[in-house]
Amino acid sequence: MAQSLAAATSAPGFSYTTVNPVVHHGGVCEGGALCTGNRDLYDDFGIEASPTTGLASIVYSDDQYQNDANHKPYPVYNCTQADTDTSTCQHTNVATQTSGNVIYSTKKK
Repeated sequence: MAQSLAAATSAPGFSYTTVNPVVHHGGVCEGGALCTGNRDLYDDFGIEASPTTGLASIVYSDDQYQNDANHKPYPVYNCTQADTDTSTCQHTNVATQTSGNVIYSTKKK
């Protein structure tokens, strides 16, 4: 995730954070209905800011096998490590910012 808290200035700097190291390996076919390649990763990225905290949450597509403390008790059913990068593992992830600069201030002036 990248954000700029000074986008409208003459020197808009960006901060970057890696949310998930890999969401897909290899190319994604862009040929529409005629595609014969890999179509299991759809461009589905969204961002919102909490109206109460100003912290960001992003929602994104992922097709990696995940079986760790951050992904329980909601595993991707029928997805095994051998199914990584396939539609069997296709799921939506959500990552929420827990600290750092907020997107907007929730304090009243």
